[in-house]
Amino acid sequence: MDRLNARLRDLLQERARLAVEIARWKRDQGLPVADRAREQEMLDRLLTRPTRGFDQATLRRLLRTIFAASRRLAVREAKPRRRSPS
Repeated sequence: MDRLNARLRDLLQERARLAVEIARWKRDQGLPVADRAREQEMLDRLLTRPTRGFDQATLRRLLRTIFAASRRLAVREAKPRRRSPS
């Protein structure tokens, strides 16, 4: 269980880093950073196949929480940085 928890932590951190990278690219391209329709597509795809373990409602809540946390981080980190006066 400890190894699985560490792996889960590492995957979540990797997801966070990727979300920020994508958000900065979108910002540079003039695209909206947050894309709720894309999030819904990902969620729907993840929940189409039945899996053993968490029930559908619990899995949906967990994934929505992860998506929301990633979105908040991405939006915050994609804001242009203010230059300090020289």
